[in-house]
Amino acid sequence: MKKDRIRDKKKWFENQFLMAFLRLMRLVPYELRNNLMGWLMRTILGKITGYRKRTKINLDLIYPNIADAVKQKISDNTLENAGRTFIENMYPAQFQAKTKNINLWGEGLDELEHAHASGRPIMFYSGHFGNHEAFRLALYRRGIKVGGLIRPMSNTYFDYHYQKTLLIEGKSGPVFEPGVQGTLGFYKALKKGATLVLLIDIAVQDGEYINFLGMPARTSLTAATFALKSDALFLPYFSMRNPDRNSFSVEIGKPIEHSDPLTMTRAASKTLEDRITADPGNWFWIHRRWKYQQKKSII
Repeated sequence: MKKDRIRDKKKWFENQFLMAFLRLMRLVPYELRNNLMGWLMRTILGKITGYRKRTKINLDLIYPNIADAVKQKISDNTLENAGRTFIENMYPAQFQAKTKNINLWGEGLDELEHAHASGRPIMFYSGHFGNHEAFRLALYRRGIKVGGLIRPMSNTYFDYHYQKTLLIEGKSGPVFEPGVQGTLGFYKALKKGATLVLLIDIAVQDGEYINFLGMPARTSLTAATFALKSDALFLPYFSMRNPDRNSFSVEIGKPIEHSDPLTMTRAASKTLEDRITADPGNWFWIHRRWKYQQKKSII
């Protein structure tokens, strides 16, 4: 009990510090604030949080033969994007006002709009690219509210503020937390015709081993399973940060045909691989994607 109280008090102080930092950063002009946070994560905070080390471990695992200078550049881009994404999403109203021209395009755009107009459920999937909120904002401007399943922050005090930002000032679709009730609510909303998202590039302990960038990675089949059960359009999106670092391009990929959850998830995973290969610095290498390993490779 004493340890729990100490841990709880530590989280309270951490939240107080973070909220004070965010109040201070609110006074900084928008672009300068984003530039500063990108630089801090690329330098000081990247080392303090361990993200710099984690990106190096992942890049060494997947790209053992490329030059260190190339891996360093990918790592820099990853950390800068992470810093910018965090600070952008803490001020959703400003992010919406400042993010004017999002380039929304892709093979699946027409099918998306047709499905939405007809009331068909839409099951989006993606990975951690650029800034996910640019995608939700772009679709809201087309009259489509996007919700999803989110993981709460480990700090329960800060999670209260984080959850409010996910609603993007009332422009979000329904948002659910992991667990039996959240998953059931997610599925019911999808069945009723909601447009929802699941990110499939996170390691899950009970997932299937699927090759990802040449290494077996535990991967959830939930997105494909829900798409099948609800007859939802199953399609990818990629919310990418442009080279100018402040604008975004959102691609709606070609829908994946319904078959079975494993086949569909393998196809979905391949689309993520292709996007990472084309623009590795836009993906979040800070995640423990290959957390659960096994000795043999997967076909």
